[in-house]
Amino acid sequence: MSVRVRFAPSPTGWLHVGGARTAYFNWLFARQRGGRFVVRIEDTDVERSTPESESGVLDDLRWLGLDWDEGPDVGGPEAPYRQSERLEIYRDRARALLDAGRAYPCFCTDAELEARRGQALAAGRPPHYDGHCRRLGAAEREAARGEGRPESVRFAVAAGDQVLHDGVRGEVRFPEGMVGDFVLLRSNGRPTYNFACVVDDAGMGITDVIRAEEHLSNTGRQLMLYGALGLPPPRFAHVPLILNRDRSKMSKRTGEIAVAVGDWRRAGFVPEALLSYLALLGFHPGDEREILSRAEMLEAFTLERVGRSGAVFDPDKLRWVNAHALHHASGADLAQWGAAFLPDAVRALPPPRLERVLEAVRGNLATLADLPSELAPLLGDAPTPEPDAAAAIASPQSRELCAALARELEPLADWSGNAFKSTLLSLGKRLGVKGRDLFQPVRAALTGRTHGPELPLVAELLGRGRCVARLRAAAGSPSTGGVE
Repeated sequence: MSVRVRFAPSPTGWLHVGGARTAYFNWLFARQRGGRFVVRIEDTDVERSTPESESGVLDDLRWLGLDWDEGPDVGGPEAPYRQSERLEIYRDRARALLDAGRAYPCFCTDAELEARRGQALAAGRPPHYDGHCRRLGAAEREAARGEGRPESVRFAVAAGDQVLHDGVRGEVRFPEGMVGDFVLLRSNGRPTYNFACVVDDAGMGITDVIRAEEHLSNTGRQLMLYGALGLPPPRFAHVPLILNRDRSKMSKRTGEIAVAVGDWRRAGFVPEALLSYLALLGFHPGDEREILSRAEMLEAFTLERVGRSGAVFDPDKLRWVNAHALHHASGADLAQWGAAFLPDAVRALPPPRLERVLEAVRGNLATLADLPSELAPLLGDAPTPEPDAAAAIASPQSRELCAALARELEPLADWSGNAFKSTLLSLGKRLGVKGRDLFQPVRAALTGRTHGPELPLVAELLGRGRCVARLRAAAGSPSTGGVE
């Protein structure tokens, strides 16, 4: 049977970094095996689900590059892929369980249920449903309907343990008595999570369910439902949670900063870095690598190498991974990733020149949000020197060097980075200046900084006019050079 996995977000907010990692693991599992990656929207929480959240989650998945084969936007053989559009399917399955005696109508009100839970707790018993409506006869059920009481559908839990062979955690046993009879359909006709999940996974032919360990407690109920429906369960694998520094769960409901994929995206982090970092939270590649590309993850990923313990999310480590990705990115990738961060003047450059400019500054980037400040010295008027740059051009020797270089550069027949470098080295030799004393004042004069891209590339990007003007300004001489 061909592998089919799914990622099933609830559109009640944004895409959590833990959800992104789960989606990535499913994507890797499917792509390794030539299988299908399905996206299903679990939107039965009517009060909290919104089209805007669904659109945002799907957009973040696209940004991460996690393409899906079937889903609400692309369709597929098992459509529809929104639970809100599958209500009749759940009702049909519930009727089948009612007909088979594996479920029954429940007419208990919320107030009655709460009172019985309180009594059970006071008596030291588990607060499970007490089976009140399970014992009703046909006449009593009709009488309840005649009274207009709310009618839900409950599953009749059978005796016996449930045993799960989990792809990450090994054998997990759910002892008899852990749960009481649970609701399948609410009185408003909407399915509960566990029922809809089983019906959908079975109906969509899902072979492997890879999800967060917080769903492990649901699996006992789901195994019961598979058995009652006469369906083979999928293979399950429950991956560890991602934790805050204090080892509490990172939750989208607790106001934690930067829990959403979109937060990192807007802060200038790139998808390859975020995926690489998230993948290694809980997964070990079997060697000492700290960064794995998508291609490397496709080779290395196995469920056997996913740990059982939660992993702490470290923003500083993610920032390091992101900087590494930017430092090694091509100009084309930087142009694509950084479009929203680029000043208009840079965005308007022809692609070849734009890519050269971005490659010139990539070594100083930690995030894409650094682009405007790193590009500023290469744009428009000369920037105000930073304190260490001002100190580098404060001495008479430095000012004379800048003035002499301006004189040497102005009459050059051909302007290029190599010509600039040759002229600078020749001048340094004549003046008896080399190394830091030669390069740092020139860099400070041209960029207002003492660090940055290689000087020949800076000179080529600035052009002759701006180079001469900035050198003369640093030397304290009147500027006669135009801006190129």
